[in-house]
Amino acid sequence: MKQNKNIEQNCGRVSIAAGFIKSKKVEFTLKQRRILLKCFICLLILLLILGGACLYYYQKNYITATLKQTEQTEIADDLNMPECGWYQLYSYYLQPDIPLTPYDLYLEETDSNSRSYRLSLLEFNIASYADRKLDRTAKENIRQVLDLFSGTQSKVIIRFLYDWDGAGRETEPDSIETVKLHMKQAGKLLSDYKDIIYTTQGIFVGSWAEMHTSKFLSNEEMTELTLYYASVTDPDIYLAVRTPDQYQTIIRQLETYPEKYSAIDISLEEIKARLGLFNDGMLGSVSDVGTYHDADTAQSEEEAQAIREEAISFQNLLCLNVPNGGEVVNSSSYNDTWHAISDLSAMHVSYLNQMYDEEVITKWKNSTYENTASVFHGLSTYDYITRHLGARFVLRSCELSWKPFQNGNATGSILIENVGFSNLYHDKQMTLTLVSKKTNRKVTLLDSQTDSSLSPCSWDAGTKTSISFSFSPFDLEDGEYQLLIQLSDPVTKESIPFANDSLSEEQDGYLLGEITIAR
Repeated sequence: MKQNKNIEQNCGRVSIAAGFIKSKKVEFTLKQRRILLKCFICLLILLLILGGACLYYYQKNYITATLKQTEQTEIADDLNMPECGWYQLYSYYLQPDIPLTPYDLYLEETDSNSRSYRLSLLEFNIASYADRKLDRTAKENIRQVLDLFSGTQSKVIIRFLYDWDGAGRETEPDSIETVKLHMKQAGKLLSDYKDIIYTTQGIFVGSWAEMHTSKFLSNEEMTELTLYYASVTDPDIYLAVRTPDQYQTIIRQLETYPEKYSAIDISLEEIKARLGLFNDGMLGSVSDVGTYHDADTAQSEEEAQAIREEAISFQNLLCLNVPNGGEVVNSSSYNDTWHAISDLSAMHVSYLNQMYDEEVITKWKNSTYENTASVFHGLSTYDYITRHLGARFVLRSCELSWKPFQNGNATGSILIENVGFSNLYHDKQMTLTLVSKKTNRKVTLLDSQTDSSLSPCSWDAGTKTSISFSFSPFDLEDGEYQLLIQLSDPVTKESIPFANDSLSEEQDGYLLGEITIAR
């Protein structure tokens, strides 16, 4: 009995212990569940926070920037570009105490087709001052003429001379010092009008100031006069000599004998940057009527052609940086259509006399430019040459690269081809802007006035130039933006055209495409 009782007691204890253990187990499980529930809730909250953050990051940083490029079509129109083309000639005979008359100051601003003249050659004959300095009347006459042209769209080419009749030796001063005195007086006047001067021609001496038949054209005197003229005119004014040989002689003299010219305040670098050429015998013969004089004394036609090709190759390099132009003369094979276009392009000619040579010009008007791959196919040779004198820019393409979440900016490029015969030689402004179609807000991406490496003067004739740009899509609101390029003259504010049909008259620029920003 006692044993049974002990067994019952033990069983009771075991039962109580089991119940206690079971109770504790249930309590532990509930606590564990609560912890797990709290952890789950915390994890859920964390996931919601992370999800919200990711959504916010995605919404803030997932931006698309896409370009719908405008198809650029080249046009053959006459653009009437500034600072190039066919020039008109004005001649002024200056005499002591005699003012110019209203008849002397007659001016035509447009031709018979209402096309604005963009260049005029002004000749000032100062033979009456060969034995004296320019008087007040002469200086006032010069200033009055320059004032007259300041109010037109025509830039001017300046030539001072002592002869109109091919008698340079007889009409020049007896002393080189008088020539230099006249240069100093004229230089002050020209510097005051530098913004309207395209270039100058000659160094006052020689028949027609064409630097032949003169008392002062020894290597030393020619160099002295050229350097002195440069020293008394504003550094922005170009000078020009008559032949490549004269140019090379002047540079060689200054390089070889700098001590001879040390009294003249001009450096070799400056004269190289400013000295160009003019050619009043252009395309007239194998020697351009004596311009490449060695060709006239060559022993064979092959040798003469080689001399011509060497002279043209020299101009091909030099005249990317300085102006070249003049007159065509003598109808010959050298001014037949393809020969003329090839040489004018290689010499980078930007201007020609509208009157010389009438026979050649008539030939060009009566001949046809034939090239089925060109937008100019079927035009006259005259029209083709007219539309290629100087620079002529064609927009070829525009590209944009951007991927969502990309580090850095969106980048793009514009391809521009200069199909003209020459470059621009005076500062022009290029701007690239984004314009919101919704708000009309403008964002300037590029401006050549603040970055000289973008200067349109560096868009070389016969080549394509790629211009890079960039912007941050994060800085722009969602919407559509017009991408526009503009060229203008920073002095006159005149817009300069591209040879494309994508002009936006509303924005006064050429449409490259539309960029859409979306988040």
